[in-house]
Amino acid sequence: MKAAHAPARRIFLKSTLLAGAWVLGSSMSPPVSLAADVKLPSPFDFWLRIGSDGKLTAYTTVTNLGQGTHMAIAQIVAEELDMPLDRISIEHAPVVKQFFREWPPGITTFASAGFASAQASIAPACAAARDMLLRAAATAWQVDVTSCKTEHASVVHTASRRSLAYVDLLEMAAFLTPPEKPAIKSPKDWKILGQSVPRADIPARVDGSTVFGIDVQIPGMLVAAVMHAPRFGSSLQAVDDSAARAVKGVRQVVRLANAVAVVADRYWIAQKALKLLQAQWRDGVHAAINSDDMRKTLLDAVTAGQGMSFPRPRVQDAVATQQALDTAHLVIDTTFDVPFLAHAAMEPLNATVEVHGQGVQVWLSTQSQSDTQKGVAKALGLLPEQVQIHTQHVGGGFGRRLEHDFVLEAALIAKAAGVPVKTIWSRENDMRAGYYRPVTASRVQLALDQNFLPMALRHDTAGPSLLDYSMVTNSPAIDGFDWSFTMGWLSSSYNLPKFDTRWTRVDFGVPCGYWRSVGNSQNCFFLEHTLEQAARAAGMDSLAYRRRLLAKNPKALAFVDALAERAGWNTPLAKDHYRGFAMNGSRDKLFSAHIVEIAVPRPGQFRLVKITAGINPGAVANPRTVEAQMMGGTLFGLTAALFGEISFKDGQVEQGNFDTYPLLKLAQTPPVDVMVMSSADEPEGVGEEGPPSIAPALANALLAASGKVVRRLPLNTAGWELVSA
Repeated sequence: MKAAHAPARRIFLKSTLLAGAWVLGSSMSPPVSLAADVKLPSPFDFWLRIGSDGKLTAYTTVTNLGQGTHMAIAQIVAEELDMPLDRISIEHAPVVKQFFREWPPGITTFASAGFASAQASIAPACAAARDMLLRAAATAWQVDVTSCKTEHASVVHTASRRSLAYVDLLEMAAFLTPPEKPAIKSPKDWKILGQSVPRADIPARVDGSTVFGIDVQIPGMLVAAVMHAPRFGSSLQAVDDSAARAVKGVRQVVRLANAVAVVADRYWIAQKALKLLQAQWRDGVHAAINSDDMRKTLLDAVTAGQGMSFPRPRVQDAVATQQALDTAHLVIDTTFDVPFLAHAAMEPLNATVEVHGQGVQVWLSTQSQSDTQKGVAKALGLLPEQVQIHTQHVGGGFGRRLEHDFVLEAALIAKAAGVPVKTIWSRENDMRAGYYRPVTASRVQLALDQNFLPMALRHDTAGPSLLDYSMVTNSPAIDGFDWSFTMGWLSSSYNLPKFDTRWTRVDFGVPCGYWRSVGNSQNCFFLEHTLEQAARAAGMDSLAYRRRLLAKNPKALAFVDALAERAGWNTPLAKDHYRGFAMNGSRDKLFSAHIVEIAVPRPGQFRLVKITAGINPGAVANPRTVEAQMMGGTLFGLTAALFGEISFKDGQVEQGNFDTYPLLKLAQTPPVDVMVMSSADEPEGVGEEGPPSIAPALANALLAASGKVVRRLPLNTAGWELVSA
């Protein structure tokens, strides 16, 4: 979920000695009690704790989603404090207001902002600690501080080679005043940041010792399985639970507004009993929706072109765009449509909740701690301070775990049960219970001059607003316009002079939310496949045409040229082999792209031969982690382009598990080569850069092979079949 970075909050540093450890934090606050048995020291909103054993703990608000950001944070600490990585541990910060950020708001993990936000908060704290340790040592030796340096968790006097370990300086440093503006190291001086160091969390993930939300065990805990209404907007009318209650190990049946849960000793007992429930549902107003009708409605809307204009004159010029369309040498006019998409994370949604006299404790895998805390408090009639969130490792988020509907459900079940309860959604519940990427149709009209260069672009789009449904504290709609439909259009790196962007809200009653790369996951496809048609109309090579559009963007040109060389773009192709290129760019800051090579053995069938991905995200903490992120995002987006679809028939979701919502198989996956082009610029995001350009790169290769425009995704609904080697 990309958005402009809000100004980082100013960090007011304060240090103290606490229980033998030096803590350095952003303010001094009185002790706070979240529950009778949970107390945090003052100051509790610290970023760093250096213990008397010489080990350092850094506290972060970035959730460990498996993306490697915690390793990057450890590298930040090691870099700024010249400490060995094996003496550094990273823990998630407590969910208290003193840790809340301006961007991403509160304590949330999205927008590919993990490394950048950590660099903006933890790096200054580490730089302040380094400054204070240097001053403490200089005072002890009665020398000028400039004659000292830090190395290997010690301060060294350069001339005499005397040294003092950090642990010997803690007490003295704790009573010094932190610098008002700590000076962090420049990327050109990095020795640990920028290196591909092994991730410390991988061994535990491999041997199974990592604790995810679904692994949590609490004394006296029961487990709940849930049955949701079969149609969105439906409510529970009645339920016959006599057969379910007779199952040994079943403790309770809990009725909710749009669901019913069985609480039992173990999950499989609860699931067995759940199937015995006889539930009656009262349908809502959207009970009869089906995908064919939705698709027609959306395509009719974009054809009519009567949508709301984007209310920002700086980037919206409807008059000039229409003039360009009226006088253009050629207009590329294409309609597209893409379906609802599920997140399909490997770890199904779950939460463990204990409701007690002083408040609530929640253990879960989440991307949105502060919103979850606020939501649970409201649901149970408590203050947010009475809800303690225990953040666990996450087995896949992709935006779905920004929502907290499943946690509210778990809290209500635990309250009814009166004991700790772990609520687990089955894969079928996870797939059918909503918060999908919005179904969308788009009409793109690109006006070209006599040189086949863009004069203006009109984009009519239609679909439901995710902002109407999402529980995420984020940027609101702009004068009623859902800004996610503009993602990828208005900040493009290409020279596209004039825009007219319009959106028609069409609500089908299906909960929508953030999906990895959000609106750009489809908009990059719409834009790049349109530009590919323009390149063909001009009789030009795909990359040569893009270079014309990037002529005033030297950073983007250098990136495209490097990726083309890496992929061997200009080398001859084998018989019946074709390549496609697509790029996702954010003006002159962040670039990512894909080059896909396919083989077409017969009409309508294709095989993936090779994928070359590239990214230039500014300063890079760990290149191998960025490679892994791009690989994962590439395959995530590729799976959606090939097979991904949540469809409806008679108001019900047709997909329920991976047999009907397939993922890309190993035998179908080609070699993926990733180019990471780092720079000394400020760090940009990585996590959401894999999905946007992979679908259009593949579509452009198919266009080269067949001459047919890909108007619809997934490809298995557009007349194409993926075959294995």
